[in-house]
Amino acid sequence: MSSITDTFSKFIHRFAHKTTIFQSSAARRVKTGIIAIGLLSLVACGGEETKSDVVTIGVAIPNFDDTFLVNMKDSMTAYAEKQDNVELIFVDAKEDTVKQLGQVQNFIIQQVDGIILVPVNTDATQPMTDKILDAGIELVYLNRRPSYLPEGVAYVGSEELQFGKEQAKYVADKSEGGNIGILMGMMTIEAAILRTEGVENYFQDKPDFNITRKQTALWQRSQAMVVMENWINSGDKLDVIIANNDDMALGAIQALRAAGKLDDTIVVGVDATPDGLMAIENGALDATVFQDGAGQARGAVDAAISGIKNEPREKITWIPAELVTKDNLEEFKAKQG
Repeated sequence: MSSITDTFSKFIHRFAHKTTIFQSSAARRVKTGIIAIGLLSLVACGGEETKSDVVTIGVAIPNFDDTFLVNMKDSMTAYAEKQDNVELIFVDAKEDTVKQLGQVQNFIIQQVDGIILVPVNTDATQPMTDKILDAGIELVYLNRRPSYLPEGVAYVGSEELQFGKEQAKYVADKSEGGNIGILMGMMTIEAAILRTEGVENYFQDKPDFNITRKQTALWQRSQAMVVMENWINSGDKLDVIIANNDDMALGAIQALRAAGKLDDTIVVGVDATPDGLMAIENGALDATVFQDGAGQARGAVDAAISGIKNEPREKITWIPAELVTKDNLEEFKAKQG
């Protein structure tokens, strides 16, 4: 009996010892877990502080299929990467005013610090503008100047009348007269209206030049080709094609080349896009007027950051235009790097 009692006592002792070890180990694990959670909390807090230092700017673009706008978007991205803690969020409205308003509302919900806005319709910006200002968010309009530009809102772009004037002046210098067709952008956009007006104003007192055709091709190359084909098939003689942008000029060139009429027609565009410059080099496009999209992109980012930091900035920043032809193409390309 004594032997049984001794054996049982030893068993109880070993069990108690192991229980103590288990409890100690469990306590250590709990303590380690608490420390780990504390460290994670500190890291998380540090991350939040870092995130709060990032300047977030929403960028609303009308159409990611527009060559010039995409080049401007790429320039904004490259420029923002060189800034300290600047993040850009891009959205594509697909030329839909209602869709763009919804995208702006989403930016407001996301509590971005600033918004750079290239409007789909320059006459329909007031609802967006008022919502942004009411939310206390900095607003910069880019490239397409809105009809409503209240105090506290900045604009970065080029003087659109000047583009049309430069196009017309080039044509007058290269020709003694003729019939002119104008390919226009969307007529809800100030750029299309004023560039066309610049051409018309220049030729107003020049009776040897007659604007016989005007039609919108919605900024699109494919649409311009269709319009140009219709003009050709109508039998009307056109000596000059002036397009509100390079994409439409290139669409016209496709139709003129197919009809065997390109060599007899002066074609002028706007933007100096890479495709436009290549067409000048190949002799298909006679001239383009450089719209400095990269300069506008940098100016818009600078204006947004200045507003967010409450630093002084210009209400309107004009980026100058420049005529590009085969004669100054290499010099122009060298300046652009």
